[in-house]
Amino acid sequence: MKSLIRVKLRRSLSKCTEKQKATLQGLGLRNREQEKVLLDTVPIRGMILKVQHMLDVERFDGDDSMRESARLRKQRALAAKS
Repeated sequence: MKSLIRVKLRRSLSKCTEKQKATLQGLGLRNREQEKVLLDTVPIRGMILKVQHMLDVERFDGDDSMRESARLRKQRALAAKS
């Protein structure tokens, strides 16, 4: 089992700096209240520290199936329908 982090964007991007927007985009967060499950790695933790005032962070143990992208979920849904 790998250690994972669930990150939720709590604040709007409207008043943040360009560097903060780039960091949030790197984490895969674009909209307020959006959630992502990420691997618990040193680079990810560094990005979270830069914008920690805008995020809710929860660490948990889980499997990589929770990290599936929207593209993979869509492909599986289409395959299940066929």
